[in-house]
Amino acid sequence: MISIEEKEKIKSEIVEKVNSVLEKYNESFRMDKVTVLNRAETVKFMGSYRVYERRNYGSVSREINSFLNKYGDVEIKSKKIRDSGMKFTTVSFNFEL
Repeated sequence: MISIEEKEKIKSEIVEKVNSVLEKYNESFRMDKVTVLNRAETVKFMGSYRVYERRNYGSVSREINSFLNKYGDVEIKSKKIRDSGMKFTTVSFNFEL
């Protein structure tokens, strides 16, 4: 099982990396937190972010996915959204350690 300190370190690494990539591409969204689900044998990390500029989606997702893959097998889902005239792509991810 992963220690509380290790969980906190992983959570902050993910938030910092995702936000730095979003900032690099001038995206307005910033990730607040990563959710942790403690299971009997594993710990599941879950999070999501948005990409508003569709032309940035490929570059942003490549960089973030490359970073997340260092934690192992990551499940990533994306969905294009149109809400009140705003268009964006929401991306959710999760992985277990």
